[in-house]
Amino acid sequence: MKVFKRLFWMFLPTFALAGLALIVFQTLESIGFEGQPVNHIRSSPAINLANGTQIGQTFLAPRPGLYRIDVLLYGYFRRNTQPVNFHLRRINSQEDLVHISFSASEVWGWHWKSFVFDPLPDSGGQTYHFFFESPTSTPEDAITLGGVEGDLYPHGTGIINGQPARVDVAFKTYYVGVTLGDKLTALAYKLTASKPSLWGDIRFYVLLGIIYILLVARLFSEIYRLRR
Repeated sequence: MKVFKRLFWMFLPTFALAGLALIVFQTLESIGFEGQPVNHIRSSPAINLANGTQIGQTFLAPRPGLYRIDVLLYGYFRRNTQPVNFHLRRINSQEDLVHISFSASEVWGWHWKSFVFDPLPDSGGQTYHFFFESPTSTPEDAITLGGVEGDLYPHGTGIINGQPARVDVAFKTYYVGVTLGDKLTALAYKLTASKPSLWGDIRFYVLLGIIYILLVARLFSEIYRLRR
């Protein structure tokens, strides 16, 4: 029993640090995006991909090398079955740059789905339009998209059946060649943009990070002290 206890206390910090490292890695992976990740729409069966409805979003690609778009989809916590098509086009073009088909059965409840394709080397500064359609879906067997009402995203707008709508889809775009410095700069901007006073100063968040690290170090110190 003492051996197991010793092994537990020996490996506890290792597992804790490994978990922390995994969280940091996943965070750095997820912060390197541009887009509109907010979801506040109350989903209604009347605004889904049934009966040939098309729902999408226009957006500005700030960098070259666009290769991935994540979109927040909603499956109403039911078993949907119909095929769904994802299209990516340049704004005002009828030609698909990307066309990916998938089954609505892959979406259960709220689900961020990634659409990965060959990088677009000249995407920097270009405006694109992505949209979903599912011609065979019915109101009782269809998915929809998450997003936010109003005009939160400044570089594009939601599109329903080819017409602009006062909504923005919840989406994230990713680009090849984004460095750690680029990601940290983007994170700093997202943390401080349009926030008043202290919350608009990146030094405040750096201080919070330092305090968190010190608290974790103190926790490990107390664990070892109690073990003795």
